[in-house]
Amino acid sequence: MTKLVYIGGYGHSGSTLLEYLLTRSSDLLACGEVVGTVRKRKKRKCTCGQKPEACPVWRFLPAQRRTHAQIVAMLIQSFGDRYSAIVDSSKTAWGSLSSPFRLRRMLDGEFFLIHLTRQPAGVCWSLVKRKRIKDKSNRRLYSDMLLCGWTVLGWSFANLSCELFGMMYPNQYVHLRYEDLVHAPISEVEGLLAKIVSKSRRSGTNDACDNRHQLYGNGVRYHPPAIENVREDLRWKTEMPRRYFRMVSCLSFPLRLRYGY
Repeated sequence: MTKLVYIGGYGHSGSTLLEYLLTRSSDLLACGEVVGTVRKRKKRKCTCGQKPEACPVWRFLPAQRRTHAQIVAMLIQSFGDRYSAIVDSSKTAWGSLSSPFRLRRMLDGEFFLIHLTRQPAGVCWSLVKRKRIKDKSNRRLYSDMLLCGWTVLGWSFANLSCELFGMMYPNQYVHLRYEDLVHAPISEVEGLLAKIVSKSRRSGTNDACDNRHQLYGNGVRYHPPAIENVREDLRWKTEMPRRYFRMVSCLSFPLRLRYGY
């Protein structure tokens, strides 16, 4: 049976990059944030370049409303004979805290959780930067600090959800730091693939993108970097005000220290 590889953790932690790197292996099918097909009414263009109704993966999406688990089951039923694993990068932020548990209950042993973490200051600053691009208002200080506080809360709950899953199902769980991924993408991804796909089913890499069909996720999915150009986003170190950093560091303690930040 095809395995579901679920990327957990909070947003802006590199899940789209990880999904892209994983699906350099033609054994895996990238489906992006599958939960977006349930929550968002506006349909995006797939990374294959087609509209959903013309995409070889998403044209099977039923017109009537379905749950996240039902969409996952549909994908596995439709493409299980072609791929060893399907990647869902829906994460475990607000609204998806229990998703790994529900999907694991449905799939039993054919479920694998990749718990992806990133320095919380980097996550917060990425969200603040996105908000500033959308909002041209100069009233930023308190709204930005409130956003950072709310983000740290979500970051903590998202990671605690993954931690609990790892305690309950240690053989179906692995933790990966964004910082380690970008510093050694090939070795980190090879290590993950060894846990996900058995050697007997492994094939070569594939850069033709015919196994990437992401409707929802970070915009980088349309223009992923070549593996040799993968770099850590360190803008938070030079751009983030110190008062924001101190607040985020205080609120994310001690979980931040657990992950080596």
